[in-house]
Amino acid sequence: MRRKMGSTGERAVLALAFLDLLGFGMLIPDIQLRAEAWGAPGWMIGGLLSSTFLIQFLVSPRWGHLSDAVGRKPVIVGCTVLSALSMAVYAMATNPGMILVSRILAGVGAANIAVAQAYVADSSDPGSKVAAMGRVGSAVSAGLIFGPALGGWLASIGGNHLLGAVAATASCAGAAIAAFALPRIQPKPRESQERASIRDLLPIPGLARTVFVIAVSWFALAMLEGTFGRLIESSLGYGQFEFGVIFAFESMVTFGAQAFLVDRLSKRRSTRANLRASYLLMGVGLVSFPWAPSFAFLLVGSFLFAVGSGVANPTANALCSSLTPDDRQGQLFGLLQSARSLGYLLGPSLGGALFDVWHAGPYVLAALICCVAAMAVPRIRVELGLITEKL
Repeated sequence: MRRKMGSTGERAVLALAFLDLLGFGMLIPDIQLRAEAWGAPGWMIGGLLSSTFLIQFLVSPRWGHLSDAVGRKPVIVGCTVLSALSMAVYAMATNPGMILVSRILAGVGAANIAVAQAYVADSSDPGSKVAAMGRVGSAVSAGLIFGPALGGWLASIGGNHLLGAVAATASCAGAAIAAFALPRIQPKPRESQERASIRDLLPIPGLARTVFVIAVSWFALAMLEGTFGRLIESSLGYGQFEFGVIFAFESMVTFGAQAFLVDRLSKRRSTRANLRASYLLMGVGLVSFPWAPSFAFLLVGSFLFAVGSGVANPTANALCSSLTPDDRQGQLFGLLQSARSLGYLLGPSLGGALFDVWHAGPYVLAALICCVAAMAVPRIRVELGLITEKL
């Protein structure tokens, strides 16, 4: 019964993740330019982008906790409706203030993917969690492959009105699939949830250290936010088109790694070895960007980074899930999303400041952080639900 429900539920989750990230990705090429056209200065544009991650940081653990108490499905559906509403507000926006409202709503509703990951963790056997997380990551990556390209085209022919309307429709479709096709899994007794807090998770052997590794790796990636376009423009004279091509290429490679590589590696190598190799590969890709002499070399660096990222994220998520009790999965994935949001909240400011001093600075520091993350992966072995610390 668990396998059948897991299969049906996973298909619904994959469709939801793809459609919601498709809508989210549509807005990526438009927000900065739209806000600038409406007179927003640079600091305000940065604030608009950061607002989503600030709200995610604050509310995602609470959504995860609620999903542990009342069940995953109501929270997934509710958050996806909020995500669709944020895109509808963007469709009606006429000034930066309305963009801010849209971004805040997007942050409130963004926990749907984290809770969906918890749902997949609930319905997956311990040995299949890495592969299941890889499939969810592939659906997210697929949305981010097609979303920006479609969004750029829609914005060019219909402005933010058409763009936001189509994005909202995609997320509404995801909410409908979750509402009608996602089987409901009964939550654990509520009494055990009322005393639970995030701090109760941290003493679990290896969990705090793994969350730290995930957080610093996201912070390293976030430092590049807002600098990569400036880098390729200053070093090679490239513009938005080349940026878009590289972004799409990275998303496709990430999709391929998560769909076809993660499961195979999880069966042949230890989790720790896979994570270490992945973070080191990310570091090599990152440090190569400032010295890339051509577009082809940028693609090589992007390939290395995307393969590393594509393997590291689902593997680390699955490891954290295996370390955490079944009745705390929602809280865990809310915590992981909150860690990601904190990285994206703080990283772009540091990356931008370093770039102004030395163009290669953010990339060198990010690569060093990835190396630290690789060395910090704990010696944890998870077998058939039994967790042991290696000595």
